[in-house]
Amino acid sequence: VGMDRAAGKSMRDVYVGGLGNVLAALPAGGRLIYVSSTGVYGRADGGWVDETSPTEPVEESGKVVLEAERLLRERRPDAVVLRFAGLYGPDRLLRKQPILKGEPLVGDADKWLNLVHADDGAAAVLAAEAHAAPGATYTIADDAPTLRRAFYSLLAELLGAPPAAFDERPEPGAPNRRVSNRRAKADLGWAPRFPTFRDGLAASV
Repeated sequence: VGMDRAAGKSMRDVYVGGLGNVLAALPAGGRLIYVSSTGVYGRADGGWVDETSPTEPVEESGKVVLEAERLLRERRPDAVVLRFAGLYGPDRLLRKQPILKGEPLVGDADKWLNLVHADDGAAAVLAAEAHAAPGATYTIADDAPTLRRAFYSLLAELLGAPPAAFDERPEPGAPNRRVSNRRAKADLGWAPRFPTFRDGLAASV
């Protein structure tokens, strides 16, 4: 269930209403794997989060994603939930256009960014299909959260763009966390092919 911002529907319409439609149409039984988001965690102090951490999102997007998860748990308690960190890859280079234009990026450059390469995300889905226990939840991220400054500086360098600039506006209370992938690696036999953004970004560009 994905979001097309050009379709004129709200995120809640798509993520909650759309998921409800999918669940109503699915036949009984079978294995259901749902890709969610680490946006359900609200931690803002830079600490680590994992599957046991409180789900207290402060952003509206995180609240909608959590609402969708709760709908899923209500209707399909056996579903496996994979909470993905930020996806990137060859066709998904975060903030590519502003960087190419030399525009300052909005926000605090020294907050944490949690990522997973699209290929590793796909591999995690297949690993969950093969090994996940019914009803389990996993966070899917690479091995090394990074500061935004480091990620976007390398992206600008790889793109041959001007050095990444930031407006450095403060974001009090905004999410700032590091996501652990330990459970997914231990239970699913999954490990990211691109363990850090430096590996994955170079391959993607």
